[in-house]
Amino acid sequence: MAKTTAPLLSFGGSGQIGKTMVYGSWKGRSYVRRHVTPANPQSAEQTITRNAFSFLQSVYKYAPALVTDVWTAYATGLVMTARNGFTKFNLPVLRGEPDLANMVLSGGANGGPPPTNAVVTPGNNQLSVAVTAPTTVPTGWTLTSAVVAAIEDQDPDSGTLFTITAGEDTTDPYTVVLTGLNEQLYQVRAWLKWARPDGSVAYSPDFATTGTPT
Repeated sequence: MAKTTAPLLSFGGSGQIGKTMVYGSWKGRSYVRRHVTPANPQSAEQTITRNAFSFLQSVYKYAPALVTDVWTAYATGLVMTARNGFTKFNLPVLRGEPDLANMVLSGGANGGPPPTNAVVTPGNNQLSVAVTAPTTVPTGWTLTSAVVAAIEDQDPDSGTLFTITAGEDTTDPYTVVLTGLNEQLYQVRAWLKWARPDGSVAYSPDFATTGTPT
């Protein structure tokens, strides 16, 4: 049964009416939709989508703040959560893929200029990543830090290694050393954090590369 707010003026409602219409609110916006009984298809294609989706939810759940801060900034002002933004970028490019080569750890926010390069030097259970900033930037913008994150490469359809290792460097030249890694291939992503002239924060899209610790 639907519950209404100020029913005579129709300010809003929640719940279903006669199994025909459903009223609700999401992120402060009211909506109404047709009442449907959810299906539960088990086709191969649907299973691949569900597995990739589940993998991404687990990765985001355990992601460090250096990663989630980007998606929080991206989702600000949009009708979606930070987790939704992360999934929006990654599900289409990872679904059905055998690895994480297309994974996006920073989709960018507020127009941050990206790095021009990121060079990975493997070490003993570590990766040292030198990040090159662009030489031309918008007037009044200040580069705050370079951020690097890495996740063990795997099949997103069956992956279980959710840990992202991340670090940042606030001084030029920008080199981030990620330690405590295993001797296997990592998908490495580097991006830049900026301060805009109005004091707001911007993030760049990430630069994708790989590395295998020794």
